[in-house]
Amino acid sequence: MPEGTILTSTEDAGESKEKVSPEKKVEILPKLTSVPWPAVVVISVLISILSVFFYDRFYAQKIIAVDMKGYIAKQRDLYMEGKLTDEQFRANVDKLEEAIKSIPSNRVAIMGDVVLKNAEQKQLP
Repeated sequence: MPEGTILTSTEDAGESKEKVSPEKKVEILPKLTSVPWPAVVVISVLISILSVFFYDRFYAQKIIAVDMKGYIAKQRDLYMEGKLTDEQFRANVDKLEEAIKSIPSNRVAIMGDVVLKNAEQKQLP
């Protein structure tokens, strides 16, 4: 074969290609079964509902209001009246700190004084 000749088929290169009949091609392909469309719709709706639920529950940012000012004023008043000892006051402040640390990461806590309405209230201990 001279240089620069372009081969147009595998037969030109000296290779023989076995011809496959259409019946054999059909046997090679896997059998496809059809799934009823109502099952597909039901599964899609369930997956969509679960996706939205888990996103809302665990990932979406939510705003909660914390009445920290009222809690501290109440503790101060109880301390000034003598109803709380130093140890009880410190224990209550530690509980406040733990309550603030226990707020999940997908919650944004703001002071209860600035909330006008429609915010979840976090009760302090």
